[in-house]
Amino acid sequence: MLRLCLISLFLITACTQVPELDERIGPELQGKPFPKLVPLEQTLGPPADPEDEAKKLAANLDGRRAALEAKAQRLRQAVHDEGEDTDVNETITE
Repeated sequence: MLRLCLISLFLITACTQVPELDERIGPELQGKPFPKLVPLEQTLGPPADPEDEAKKLAANLDGRRAALEAKAQRLRQAVHDEGEDTDVNETITE
């Protein structure tokens, strides 16, 4: 029974109509030669050094951390004027 199912499946897929590639190519490309294939290594160039990339990323993150710490410190040191020390609830109800 399994053998019959597999053979039937194969026969059904063999009857499928696949569109021809020639029908998808426009008339302006019909007579043109196929493009030259080049090795992938030439196209991509040299691979990046993982250690160098990690150092750059660490330096970038350290700089961002320092900037955020400085901003947080400035926010902590914000000085309120004496006249602005009103209660928030009083300001909202007015």
